[in-house]
Parts: sequence; C-alpha cells; structure tokens
Amino acid sequence: MIEQIIDTNILLFFLQNDRRLPSRAADLIEDSNRVSLVSIASLWEISIKTSLGKLNYNPATTLEFPRELENQGFEIAPLSWQAICRASKLPWHHRDPFDRYLIAEAQNRNAPILSTDDQLDAYEVERIR
Repeated sequence: MIEQIIDTNILLFFLQNDRRLPSRAADLIEDSNRVSLVSIASLWEISIKTSLGKLNYNPATTLEFPRELENQGFEIAPLSWQAICRASKLPWHHRDPFDRYLIAEAQNRNAPILSTDDQLDAYEVERIR
C-alpha cells in the first residue's frame, strides 16, 4: 500500500465536497491501493480554526470526528517526536507550524503530500495537487 499525507486544506475540501478539491487528489484519496494519512496535527489545526471562528465545520467540534474520518477510509496518524524534531530543523520557507509538521511527516515516511499549497514546493517533498 502506498501512503500519502493529506494536507488540512485537501481534507476539508474533500469532506465538504468543495469544488476547489483537485480531481487528481480526490481520485488518489478514493484509490483503495493507497493509505490516506490524516495527521492528528491537522485535526488540531481544524479545532483551533473552528474555535477562533475562522472555520465553520461542525463535525470537527465532536469527539467522534476522528472515528468519522476513519469510517470514510482515512487513517489517523498520531504525532511523532521524530517528525516534530525534523520540522524544527526545516528551512523557514513556510511559517505555519502545522504545515511544517506535515512536511516533516511526509519526509520521514517518504510519502507524497496532497496539498494545494504552493509553498510546500520549497521543500524536499513530493506535492500532489
């Protein structure tokens, strides 16, 4: 099975059936030969944005949210100290701590990241849009 990291923006586009979701990303998420990893860091980011009023996504306010993602075929990846350490050593092309963590996680796993964020291209990681 091929692992792929799902960036928070792609996850939200997928869950909300948003037209901004690239069709290639949707196809890869739905591919049964791939493992779509959602980091707990992304869930944390969604929770923070929801609490600040920057995001209105009610399922993210429930304790069942991770289980609902798993029911949709996503695998929830816990935080990794190895990825945290690696993220702390990345060049500062991107300032968002959640994105930096996802970049490090993708590098550690040698996995592509599905994202619409062009800033990730500054790092040694395969970005699929």
